[in-house]
Amino acid sequence: MKIREHHSHAAIAGGPGELLAAIPHLVGFHPYASMVVIHVDRKRQRTGTLLRLDLPAAREDQQRYAAELATIVEQGQPDSVILVCYGSGGAPAGGGGAPPGAGGLGPGPRGARAAPGGTPAGDGGPPGEERVPAASGGRRGELPYAAMIEHIARELASRHIAVAGTAYVDHGRWWTYDCDHPGCCPADGVPVPGSDAGAAAEVATRAALHGRRTLASRLELEGAVRGPVGKDAAVLRRLFERVDRDLAAEMLADGGDAVRGRTLTLVRLLLARSADGRLELTDDEVARVSLGAADLQLRDRFIALEGADPVAWLELLTAAARRTPDARSAGICSLVAWIAYQQGDGALANVALDRVLDTDPGHTLGLLLRACLDGQVSPAHITAMTRQALAAADRARKEVSAAGTP
Repeated sequence: MKIREHHSHAAIAGGPGELLAAIPHLVGFHPYASMVVIHVDRKRQRTGTLLRLDLPAAREDQQRYAAELATIVEQGQPDSVILVCYGSGGAPAGGGGAPPGAGGLGPGPRGARAAPGGTPAGDGGPPGEERVPAASGGRRGELPYAAMIEHIARELASRHIAVAGTAYVDHGRWWTYDCDHPGCCPADGVPVPGSDAGAAAEVATRAALHGRRTLASRLELEGAVRGPVGKDAAVLRRLFERVDRDLAAEMLADGGDAVRGRTLTLVRLLLARSADGRLELTDDEVARVSLGAADLQLRDRFIALEGADPVAWLELLTAAARRTPDARSAGICSLVAWIAYQQGDGALANVALDRVLDTDPGHTLGLLLRACLDGQVSPAHITAMTRQALAAADRARKEVSAAGTP
């Protein structure tokens, strides 16, 4: 099991409806067939790290899934969490609040429970069968994945992590697993509020300021770094081969440092264009940037660029990634993942890493970033670690160069 999306800057207050309305903006897209886990700071009445994972496959052991999920959550050391299970239905339609008897879904004490009680009445069913029975009345055991939620809560309780609230969301409506009283909750659930007010509006605005918009699905997000296909891919493969030969000839004539310096100058120019909203890349520029990202020394210099606008960086890098053939994409997509991670955009980092590791399963930076995401390492910490590693590598290169000087 791996974390599919990770967001480290969540800080939501307000009622359960506001929290549910904010989740797509935190994830980066509307979740489907997903389990979202939100860390809760009960003392400060705030939410923290958010994780999204795929729901288990139809034949997957839900108890094993629960144990693996609890192990992942434990790494973040929360004292309590909120569990939100998403079916395969449509995006929120807007309006609504909390079911009358649902209590709280957030960090408030009303929604807290230390461990589940009782045996669920149903097993929830596999993905693709998440329809809520019309006569459910909101009862916990009759909601899809009720047994799995119970398994997860027990596993978390064994690790001294409380469940502060639960919800099931499907087709723009939500129910709570916490209610076990017939008739107290609407059988057809409650509409998830829109994102034009409250905490959801604040999160959406903050995302927009960082150049992000909330997408309809993860598939749409994957399009941000999806490479060329068909005839376009064949044309670009030939172009990359030609630019690769040109760069090799330049290195023989002028030396590696000179060629790297020219590529770095090109990247600075393209970054300035991107920041001014006039980014237009030629195929040759795409190839030079992407091939430069595959050169470890130059990649490190890209990462170490000071003062680069992260929004402009991501616009440049994703534009290049979309025009880079798969066989050449690991370097450029690892940079997309690194910059996105620094900005707390775990969704984009994850889809970029998927392409990196599909292309090169042993890619060092890709594996490092995947381990950091799965280990819930904060962006600030990975930034500090990276700077230290880059400084050490630079010192080592200088020492080797000096040792070889007569």
